[in-house]
Amino acid sequence: MLNGRDRLAAVFEPRRVALVGASDRPGSVGRLLWDNLASFPGEVVPVSQAARVGGQVAYPDLRDVPGPVDLAVIATPAATVPGIVRAAAGKGVAAVVVLSAGFAEAGDEGAKLQAEAVAAARAGGVRLVGPNCFGVQNADLPLNASIAAGLPPGGGGVTIVTQSGSYGMAVHALGQDEGFRVAKVFAAGNKADISDAELLAYLREDTATSVICLLLESITDARRFFTEACLTTPHKPVIAAVGGRTGAGQRAALSHTAALATDDAVRDAALRQAGVVRVRTGLQALDAARALSGQPAPRGPRVAVVTNSGGTGVELTDLLADEGLVVPELSESLQAQLRAIMPGYASARNPVDMTPAWHLFGTVYPGAIEVLARSGEVDVVIPVLLQRSASAEVAAAVRDTVERLRRDGVPVPVYVCWVAPRAADAHADVLRDAGIPCYAWPERTARAVGVAVQCGQRMTYEAGAGALGDQRAPERLAQTTRTSRPASLAPADRTLNGVLSSAAARALLADAGIPVIETMRCKSAETAVVAAGRVGYPVVAKVDHLDLVHKSDVGGVRLGIDGPEALRAVASELLGLARGAAVLVQHQHEGIEVVAGGVRDPEFGPVVLAGLGGVLVETLHDVQLAVAPVDEAQALAMLRSLRGAAIFAGLRGQPAVDLSAVADVIVRVGGLMADNPEIAELDLNPVLATADGCVAVDWRIRTGPG
Repeated sequence: MLNGRDRLAAVFEPRRVALVGASDRPGSVGRLLWDNLASFPGEVVPVSQAARVGGQVAYPDLRDVPGPVDLAVIATPAATVPGIVRAAAGKGVAAVVVLSAGFAEAGDEGAKLQAEAVAAARAGGVRLVGPNCFGVQNADLPLNASIAAGLPPGGGGVTIVTQSGSYGMAVHALGQDEGFRVAKVFAAGNKADISDAELLAYLREDTATSVICLLLESITDARRFFTEACLTTPHKPVIAAVGGRTGAGQRAALSHTAALATDDAVRDAALRQAGVVRVRTGLQALDAARALSGQPAPRGPRVAVVTNSGGTGVELTDLLADEGLVVPELSESLQAQLRAIMPGYASARNPVDMTPAWHLFGTVYPGAIEVLARSGEVDVVIPVLLQRSASAEVAAAVRDTVERLRRDGVPVPVYVCWVAPRAADAHADVLRDAGIPCYAWPERTARAVGVAVQCGQRMTYEAGAGALGDQRAPERLAQTTRTSRPASLAPADRTLNGVLSSAAARALLADAGIPVIETMRCKSAETAVVAAGRVGYPVVAKVDHLDLVHKSDVGGVRLGIDGPEALRAVASELLGLARGAAVLVQHQHEGIEVVAGGVRDPEFGPVVLAGLGGVLVETLHDVQLAVAPVDEAQALAMLRSLRGAAIFAGLRGQPAVDLSAVADVIVRVGGLMADNPEIAELDLNPVLATADGCVAVDWRIRTGPG
């Protein structure tokens, strides 16, 4: 009996393949696939209504094929697919690739056919790729079970997972035009069966895959995907271009947290937390994957630029800065080494500009690359080869130098910025064939290097057991401080839209160990005065009514009340804001205003938020999100990543905030969200933070289906 991994292995590394819909007819998909599978080293068996295909005996039904079949590739009309999948299950086929269209993407009838095919596959233990997909490629085997007329070069270590067949075609084009080498291409199509999480788990263990490149329109089984990504990124770079950045769904924003935690913001935070580097475009993802597969991963952001054009060097330097990288001025001793091999009028500061000394290009470029890579002062070297420097002589010299660096174990990668006419493409191929990426123009170069550095730095943290690794490890997250699940909340505790009463929410927070301010609920101005005598002046008075969710919007929060007479007047005004309103009376505290909250995301589940709070929280948008639960290290990292984090260190003589106390609140909010699926939104705004700790002074909890 095959396990799940063996069945996925049958997709990428089958021994025997059946092509259902095989044909000899020129121009047909069946003929294209038959030709594509001709390079497969195992046996390919045609299943067709024709007696013979390609000179081989064809079988009318998959069940008629003698002997075992690992993978069936199906290219027949959609209506026939469920029956073929049932036949595959009956024969014990491990996996099928359904290239046919006309399923869920085509409407209700197609959706029914898709559901029928998936049900047949799962009943028979068959894994289904697609339907409506480009297919699967293994460039190293080789296996081309796709509609691309050829494979990209193998041996590159990059595996691409895509929903769109157009990216499969693009990879083939990059292979032809720029020598882009891959390991595998998996086009998921409608993603009816195999999830992104399963693929990530499989590729993590795949020795032929060194870089994983995800080109997705959505993420299936997102919570499990997050867990698998946490386990994968310490060992292999994962780069993702995920669509939907501008199509985020809108939630009912009863809390600041829900308003700020839009679908794409949560997805972006979850990918970052799991160590996945998200990029804007597919080309960016593929360029970065090529950088990481061909050279060592960069260990830091320091870049040396070697050029013979000042203008191009300056442009590249600016673009690298846009990616968060630095082009540092070199030490005097290192500059002296470089000046020894350059013309006297050249600049060795960085960018290293040798000027148009054409006769020296063949010695200065390789010499400068070697000196810089071995210096310990930079993490990346980028030679800019343009016009005369993009010659066969210089390309060969750069190749030989980089190969020597690799043999000597020098960990500094070399990426080439290539600005040359098409007539020089053959010279670029000399570099690409040696695993040295060449990128056309500075902008494309800078973006690829920026992503490569992000991946390299994250892996460096993991190798050194840094804080980032501690906060991302799933087993570490499982040990996070957790709250015990309270008894079911009584219906009487819930108000409009499932919002808990102020008292019920406060009790729930206090039981979870979250510091909440003493609060007195009063139904009259006189009882408010009595309450103020208990908590102590000055006081804050707030309206409490189920229809007034955002108190500040209706003038329902009054600060700095310093005596009974003032409080009587304020309380009377607040009680008049709505029929049945009450007044909440609290002692007025001072501190830095922080927001902490949680929301239940439809993809990733419970999510926590931390940021600078107060009435401007939705205007400032200075917040960080993370999948819950989180531990103290991650909560601290969220707070320190805020744009305004400097305020926590104390400004203008003020003492520094006890950041650990605020982090503990975030941890406990995450625990509440993770342990209590009936909580849909939780908002603490503000939490007042001081040198002595912190306290939540306003809160809101909304419940929903658990």
